[in-house]
Amino acid sequence: MIYRSPFRPVGHVLLISMVLTAMSFAIAMTNPDRDTRNELARWLDALGENSLPAWWSTALLLAVAVAFTVTGTAARAGRVAGAGAWFTAAAIAGAFSLTDLSGVHRRLGGIGRLVLGDGVLTRSWFAVAAVLVPALAAVLVVLAARVGAPSGRLLVGGGVLLMASAVGGELVAALLGGRTGPAPAPVLVAHLGELGENAGAALMLAAALRVLVRSADGDVLRVRHRAGIGAGGGVPMRLTTIWWWLVGVSGALALLSLGFVLADPAQPVLRDVRLFVDLLVEHNLPTWWSVALLATAALVHFATFLAARIAGAPEARSWLVTAAVLAVLSLDDQSQLHERSEQLGRLLVTETGDFPFYWLIPGAVAGVAVAAAVAALAVRVHARARLRLVGGIAVLLATGLGLEAVQGLFMAARNEGIGFVIGYHVEELGEDVGVILLIAAAAAMTRVSCDGRLTLSYTGLPAPLPDPVPVRTG
Repeated sequence: MIYRSPFRPVGHVLLISMVLTAMSFAIAMTNPDRDTRNELARWLDALGENSLPAWWSTALLLAVAVAFTVTGTAARAGRVAGAGAWFTAAAIAGAFSLTDLSGVHRRLGGIGRLVLGDGVLTRSWFAVAAVLVPALAAVLVVLAARVGAPSGRLLVGGGVLLMASAVGGELVAALLGGRTGPAPAPVLVAHLGELGENAGAALMLAAALRVLVRSADGDVLRVRHRAGIGAGGGVPMRLTTIWWWLVGVSGALALLSLGFVLADPAQPVLRDVRLFVDLLVEHNLPTWWSVALLATAALVHFATFLAARIAGAPEARSWLVTAAVLAVLSLDDQSQLHERSEQLGRLLVTETGDFPFYWLIPGAVAGVAVAAAVAALAVRVHARARLRLVGGIAVLLATGLGLEAVQGLFMAARNEGIGFVIGYHVEELGEDVGVILLIAAAAAMTRVSCDGRLTLSYTGLPAPLPDPVPVRTG
């Protein structure tokens, strides 16, 4: 069976984006004062940081980056020109998602003030955006020329719409009085800007799906570039290098954060850099990396579900369940769902001293549910995958809940010294390692090979290790 239409999933993306935007705008109109809104209303605010719509935008751009990476790999496997352009576009989409989550673009306003002086447009990041947006648009045009039509047009159109909506929405809202209101006009413009960003990301996703042909051939899932050329027998692709790269990035981020926290620089620019890399701070580079790892794990488990379903494996639905669980964990990491359950935890037990993390009580219940979902899958897979599933969820929950409790005890004792600092760095690194093990568990149950197409097969046995070809990403 061959799946050809790239626009059906794009339509679903647009529908979800419109629903989320409409709910957020309705909340803004019925309750303009954000300080008086309840937790649910704040969680649905598209203009807020710790919200469902904010996570949706970030996850959508991460999905675009993954789709571009797959397309580039398929193009290289099929000997199609422009593979490097897809990898470059994937890096740009990843940068867009980082910007969307961390708001790093808003930290650039100081550069505009240095060049143009203090004014209505340079109090924010618009002056720098006026330079960066045309430059990025030109890069997309060059990439589109390498990719070719019609995907090139979708790539450029989506990218320009995304950037124009992001910058234009905030600029017009600022000129009208501010995106948070209380006047309805700037709030409406800001919401339309958010919707435009998602629409642009959806078009970029369509650019990749337009050239990918997915088919179920026998008991395997195949993906090829529409212009790809077959190359005979399939050659297994060894993915071990990828796991080491993921662990290396997580370790490097932890060491970078630890260095800045211990150095505690006083220089303003270096202090801003510390805030951008500190593992204890939300909405920065480490937060984006954690959200990206969880979202990628969800996509990998979903792909494993597709392969298992085609192969007729009885545990296929269990992979779908773990994919959903990982997506919710990604949402929780960005929108801080766990911290919103603080009051529930305080209702369940008697408060003791200054302990700050009463959300750990309902969090422990949620952790049991997560562990049960993974355990239900672990008992149905082979030993290598089972070890990685059990190890991954054990490390993830032990660090995410256990070490978080230890950090709470440090804070309650007002002892936030070196022990506290090292503790939360070990915690965040452990969570990332746990997620990487869960990704590796899915890889242990599948086999990826290349014969001009990318073939994903599900196997109940550990994959053999023949002479592999390394995966190249650029």
